[in-house]
Amino acid sequence: MDRTLTQKEEALIKSLHSRHGRKKSGRCLCEGERCCGELFKSRPDLIELIICREDFDADFPDHKIIRVSDNLMAKLSPAETPPGVLMLVQRPAPADTKDIPSDPFALVLDRVADPGNFGTIIRTAKAAGLNEIWYTEGSADPFSDKVIRSAMSAQFTMKLWRLPDLEAVKKNLSGFGYKHFFRTDPSEGESCFKLPELFERSAIIIGSEAHGVSPLADAIPVTIPMPGGFESLNAAQAATIFIFEYVRRTQNTVSTP
Repeated sequence: MDRTLTQKEEALIKSLHSRHGRKKSGRCLCEGERCCGELFKSRPDLIELIICREDFDADFPDHKIIRVSDNLMAKLSPAETPPGVLMLVQRPAPADTKDIPSDPFALVLDRVADPGNFGTIIRTAKAAGLNEIWYTEGSADPFSDKVIRSAMSAQFTMKLWRLPDLEAVKKNLSGFGYKHFFRTDPSEGESCFKLPELFERSAIIIGSEAHGVSPLADAIPVTIPMPGGFESLNAAQAATIFIFEYVRRTQNTVSTP
């Protein structure tokens, strides 16, 4: 016989609508068919419960599914339009500052508070073959429901370092041999398409559209040329340009015997 959701489980799920609840419990919510499907393929070990609407056609082999009414799903889901499926998930452990970075350059998000931008950057980084992101306090919670939806669950397969500020990021990365720290700027610095050492054991710092990048000693400004004269791009657009400039250079590298 199918089991029902307990009151304790229902209360836990509702608590995960807040950042405090997620931090306290070490869990988060993944919802929607595509996000849940990606998580099921990449990290099924993190899934604790799968909850579906009664009419949802679920396909999650070897996992027991709890069916709930439309009304209960609306209460459980933080989304304005409740999805057909929702997963209760363990948050992956944060990356340890002693862990050695493996990406060719460090992508750093400084106070990127918009969940859509933060999640889109994570998804873009993963699509480009990166496996790590550094971010400072004041940024969005990478395991909030909105960030998970925007990232299409990519954060569950990446290393995420959270540090207090850019000074802490610089100190940590310098200890691993990262020599150049580039701060993105809408109007100052050399073009990102011309700077030869942009991705050579470096850190590229993306700031929020509202506040830009925090001050950091010896950080080198780098810009995206905008012949149209616009003031700036949003954080996700800017990050995408930098990330795929790295891909372009990698793809265009010709191996010699």
